[in-house]
Amino acid sequence: MHSKFKEEYKRKYMSLEDAAKLIQFGDKIVSNQCVCEPVGLLNAIGKRAMAKEFDDVEYLGFGPTLSEDWLKPEVYPHLRVSTMFMITPKVREAVNKGYADFYPVHLGSYPKSLTNYVIKDLPPGKTKVVSSVAPMDKNGYFCTATAPLYFHEPARMENTMVILEVNENQPWVYGDNFIHISQVDYIVENTQPLFSIPAVTEGTAEDIAIADILLEMIEDGSTIQLGIGRMPNLLGKLLASKHDLGAHTEMLGDAYKYLWELGVLNGKKKTLSPEKICACFAMGSVETYQWMNENPAVEMRRQAWTNNPSIIGQNHKMVAINQALEVDLTGQVASESIGPRMYSGTGGQMDFTLGSQLSPGGKAFICLQSTAVTKNGRVSKIVPLLKHGSVITTPRQEVNYIVTEYGAAQLKGKNLKERAQELISISHPDFRAELREEAKKLDL
Repeated sequence: MHSKFKEEYKRKYMSLEDAAKLIQFGDKIVSNQCVCEPVGLLNAIGKRAMAKEFDDVEYLGFGPTLSEDWLKPEVYPHLRVSTMFMITPKVREAVNKGYADFYPVHLGSYPKSLTNYVIKDLPPGKTKVVSSVAPMDKNGYFCTATAPLYFHEPARMENTMVILEVNENQPWVYGDNFIHISQVDYIVENTQPLFSIPAVTEGTAEDIAIADILLEMIEDGSTIQLGIGRMPNLLGKLLASKHDLGAHTEMLGDAYKYLWELGVLNGKKKTLSPEKICACFAMGSVETYQWMNENPAVEMRRQAWTNNPSIIGQNHKMVAINQALEVDLTGQVASESIGPRMYSGTGGQMDFTLGSQLSPGGKAFICLQSTAVTKNGRVSKIVPLLKHGSVITTPRQEVNYIVTEYGAAQLKGKNLKERAQELISISHPDFRAELREEAKKLDL
């Protein structure tokens, strides 16, 4: 390592506690997330918030995940979370009980929303941009490894302060995810295990049936995006029977590692970034993070690129696979809330639904089991009208395929009556008569 960079590292290094003291009244903290969440730094800041050492500080990001001890109602006036997605039950509870805020935005638009609307006009240093990174290399570069996400756009703004948390467990991953020490204001160190989620080993009978339907509709040579959830990851395992698949996705999970090791996911037919697995964040097992380390096949890019529909559409035979909570008889999709109660977030469902339909031979699938079990018994998830207060994640105008364990309904080019008939045909048989009656009342 060049001695100049070593000296600069020493000058910018400080303890977690001292870095936390940089946070002052009215600051905004733009935090990288998932595996690149700076857990030690956020916990140190959280301790100051719990001690009421500052007020009106806002956390902006995609979480938090592991640094949640300070996420409490009494801390909210001092340090409040504004999240664009609810990964953990604790964040979901905080949003629904009002001691965290939700930021509605498509994943691909989030970087521009931050830089153009939220932090653009703040005084210098009032925005702290923070991330966990892999250790610095010999040329003075740090790697945001598993999550370039939205970190780099605000980090390059002149009015922001950049604080990096170096974690020796972070892998070194290629792509658009490097920041030079000259662009960094302060450095802390904190070595701890990375955020991981359990591997998907099996699914319900309904999940398997949906996956089997999708399997028949995905052609060899397709480029795939698998959304968050059990069924998409289960499908990833079943895709082992396909040939020459590519990957362009937001989340990189265990299924991609599995398919790459089999030789199925080789990107040979991929028309954009051939032979590269392109993603903007990873969330899976520790083994997947180790597989990503120095693997030339993996390319981590910022979400403004991975989730741009015009970029997505450059992949021929682009296949987007996402999940929904409820769909009405006209094709409106609710994927982020149950009535007014928030469950997850807008995410990138619309980004990939639009992008895949710009792709030659592309297809966009939105999947859901036909029923759900509630405290009032089993209910249909294909409904005449969405629950009052439900958030429409994908409008009916943009929906391509809706898939349940009973089949796939293709809605493009269909009028409202035809859509209702298609959707009733893939609903659970126990609810079809009732849905037909409700459709008549709605003149569908």
